[in-house]
Amino acid sequence: MKKVFYLLVFLVGTLGNLSAQMVLFEGTFEEAEEKAKEEKKDLFVDFYADWCGPCKAMASEVFTRPEVGEYFNAHFICLQVNVEAKENANLAKTYRVIALPTMVFIRSGKELRRIEGVKAPEAFIKEAKIALGEELSFDQLYDKFKKDKKNFELQQQLLLDAPVFMSSLQGYDREKWASRIESLFPDYLKNKKLENMVNEQDFTILSMYHSQVSKQDPIFDFVVAHFNEYAQIVGKEQVSGYLIGLNNSYIIQLCKKGDLAYKDRLGRVNRDLKEVYSGITFGSLSVLDAITLLSDATYYLYKQDERKFFENMDKYLAGMGDKAELEDYTQSLEDLSVAYNGNLSKTAYTKSIVWITKALEKEMSPQLRTRLLMMMGQCFQSIDNKEKAKQAYNQAFLVSAEISDKIQMKQIQETIQQCLLGL
Repeated sequence: MKKVFYLLVFLVGTLGNLSAQMVLFEGTFEEAEEKAKEEKKDLFVDFYADWCGPCKAMASEVFTRPEVGEYFNAHFICLQVNVEAKENANLAKTYRVIALPTMVFIRSGKELRRIEGVKAPEAFIKEAKIALGEELSFDQLYDKFKKDKKNFELQQQLLLDAPVFMSSLQGYDREKWASRIESLFPDYLKNKKLENMVNEQDFTILSMYHSQVSKQDPIFDFVVAHFNEYAQIVGKEQVSGYLIGLNNSYIIQLCKKGDLAYKDRLGRVNRDLKEVYSGITFGSLSVLDAITLLSDATYYLYKQDERKFFENMDKYLAGMGDKAELEDYTQSLEDLSVAYNGNLSKTAYTKSIVWITKALEKEMSPQLRTRLLMMMGQCFQSIDNKEKAKQAYNQAFLVSAEISDKIQMKQIQETIQQCLLGL
């Protein structure tokens, strides 16, 4: 009896999941239209092809989502149409299917709205609501805003929706809308005032549109001053991540310019930014010591002082110990290569080999492991150790076979073979 009970529980769960996803009508387009008429619903048609990867992604990752199924099943009869089937040729032509996937919302044979390409579940549902007139499209929202430019709610919605809207545009349309949207944020900021922006939606807007810090930065300073309030609304980790990202980027920017003002900025880490940085650790190093070492290393790197660069990085990595992450090594290697334009000293190549060896102990993708092994081969080659270089290149070739993108794999393997021939 217990086994039967467990089986029933399993079946209920399975059936529940199936009913939560989008229900696809089994029949012809004409039959689907008739069904929609009977149930007083509109028609949603997904034009796809078996070879289309994005089509498969929509079907498996979006149509199966419970929130998608709940909305679409309530408002539409949903149909999939294979554009490669001969019987669907005229239908694909009628609805001007020139890209895949193309998804069309239809009412009594008339197109309401179309989507081309992959959409995230939330954006997908929004498109459906726009088709039904439950929400305004971005164009409609902008037209409404032009008639009521002091409407903060309209401005806020436009700023929140702009990234998704822009992602679907190309060419002239993209340039036109980019110009329009560019002026929205400063106007919104000026009219609404920062003191009225301590809420989740406006924090999202600040994090999207204020992505760089300057010496005198009222937005950054305002969020810092209201850190605890924002943390309660959107979460401490999210607010800290935003502020730390801005501050660290600004410090590194100053270091690369050789501007010693970075030291003044570091001083804030233990003052008004202390609570902001309180959630992160750097092994045995204090937060200030860790960031100072990384900043000093960058400063000396771009001053072409190789000795002091390695001195600071070695102290940082020693302090991190086992807590050192893959990025600690790969970022340092990348910075070194960029600063010296790939022309390193033998000392730098030797030190790089140590870092690459440590990095290879970490978990990573086959692509990155292959690149690091190729880099190791180049380092050994540059210090005239051809035998070690050959070993590294051969190992890189073996690892590259695990790369899932076969075109990329072939290109990398051809490069490795050229490196081996050059030994």
